[in-house]
Amino acid sequence: MEIDVVGRPWHLAKALLNDANIRYNVTVTHPTKDFFKLEPDGYYVVRQRVLDDGTVDIRLAARLLKEVSSNGLQD
Repeated sequence: MEIDVVGRPWHLAKALLNDANIRYNVTVTHPTKDFFKLEPDGYYVVRQRVLDDGTVDIRLAARLLKEVSSNGLQD
């Protein structure tokens, strides 16, 4: 595979893969604890690998939301 999409926002990575006519599978990872709030549309690519059939296996994770405390400072 010629395209490296690791670290890119999913909407950009998806466009690159589609433009290059590359087949892909997507899996979304989730934190084991739900302590931190997640950005609903802020997925980015954390892993990619090429399978034996040429399909690219893509792993996505959601970006964490920044918390603001009552004093206005970010935690």
